[in-house]
Amino acid sequence: MQFQDSPSNYQNHEYSSDDFDADWVPDPRGKFQQNQAPSPTGLISIIKSGSLDSLVTNPWLVSIFIATIISILIASIAVIIQGQRSTELTPEQETQQALLQKSQNLEASDSNFREYLTRNDYSSGMVSNPGLLQAAVLEASARYRNRIVANQNNPQNQAYNLHEEVINYGSEIEALKRINLGASGKEAELRYIDPSTDSWVTIPLDSAELTASGLVKLNIISNSRRETTQRFDLITIAQNTRKALSDIKNTRVEALRVKGLAPIAEQLEKTDWFGNTINPPLAAEISDYQQYKGEPKPKGRKSQPLDQPPKPTKEEQNE
Repeated sequence: MQFQDSPSNYQNHEYSSDDFDADWVPDPRGKFQQNQAPSPTGLISIIKSGSLDSLVTNPWLVSIFIATIISILIASIAVIIQGQRSTELTPEQETQQALLQKSQNLEASDSNFREYLTRNDYSSGMVSNPGLLQAAVLEASARYRNRIVANQNNPQNQAYNLHEEVINYGSEIEALKRINLGASGKEAELRYIDPSTDSWVTIPLDSAELTASGLVKLNIISNSRRETTQRFDLITIAQNTRKALSDIKNTRVEALRVKGLAPIAEQLEKTDWFGNTINPPLAAEISDYQQYKGEPKPKGRKSQPLDQPPKPTKEEQNE
């Protein structure tokens, strides 16, 4: 059998460059050589190549990493030492810092008391979170409304059969008189019986206090128009007021001691809110508003109507 050779494209053992790819050119060792990218040497080249082994075993990169860690440790130790030195205060600085802290505590206590004193619950129905002043005003409003009803049904009273708004208008005029008197610089007097001595005490009210009393009266009249009448125990209001004032007093005593006024602090600490000397001070707690029980009456004295001044005793007349 004869084989007919096909026309050969190879002449004189020369290969056409078009027949083979450059990657398949044989090398002298009988291996085919492929084009390979140069091995990564730089940090950016290593990162681009994605070779983690090169990142870990590269001595230059490892040395940089160790140097960075050492620098961070040295900086951290320096910051700690600097902070320790800065916390070491002189006695004068410690005194100033303590005085500043006590002053801030006293300011916060005063602010809390003002909030508790003037807090208002504007609920249309029953009030559940009143401040001291609002609780007293609501109690006074309930009593004022009861007096109006009693006067309307009393033939001996000038308000007999009058509409309640006519009576309210007259009360508002009287309250405004106090405000006008205070605005004109007039003063007034508050008289009451001291339970500890069972004698009358007269306290002058300057024009601003007189104005404030008129504003409180207007607040009482306005709250009497509420659909719901709510009662509050005056004894509980007094107890809660003493407790709130005691908290401020304790903070003020500490501030006075830091200022070097220990005798004044001791004098305040040993005097209670009734003017009695106590040792040690009595503790008090804020109480929930109890059921209305009525206010206590002074001993040996007949209660006077709110709109009439008290009558002097025989001893006072002789004087």
